[in-house]
Amino acid sequence: MVKRFLLLAVAMAAPAAAFTPELQGVEETIERIGTKVLWSMGYPECRQGILGFYRPSIDTVIICQGNHRRNVAELLSTLKHEGWHAVQRKCNNNRAALRDDQIRPYLNRNDRVNLHRYHPKQQRAEAEARVVEQIPTTAWIRGVKTYCDL
Repeated sequence: MVKRFLLLAVAMAAPAAAFTPELQGVEETIERIGTKVLWSMGYPECRQGILGFYRPSIDTVIICQGNHRRNVAELLSTLKHEGWHAVQRKCNNNRAALRDDQIRPYLNRNDRVNLHRYHPKQQRAEAEARVVEQIPTTAWIRGVKTYCDL
């Protein structure tokens, strides 16, 4: 019980100092589909290089804000990316929504290389999240609302 409390206290660190209306809008949209967003400065799984992740078992997006070095654009991109994984799970039965021809042209070389680190069954969903994070925020929010019937 104490361990859980400490873990929760660490995970619920204050959000980024430069918390913008744009970040707030994305966070609120993710929370409207019933997924929690935690801004962390010390979550145990926020090892160096991990910017964030979606944990389906607790339906939570964890943003490793300490690894972003206060880069608001990177925080926003990560929040949209991980939030999209929640959308895939909750609004499309754990599947990507876009066709391959809608994903491939927007993947950069680095993303194509990194996708091979994922299990083959996860590669398409991960590729889609990497593309969807690039969508302008107002369109991303509108897309989630439409796609998830909000």
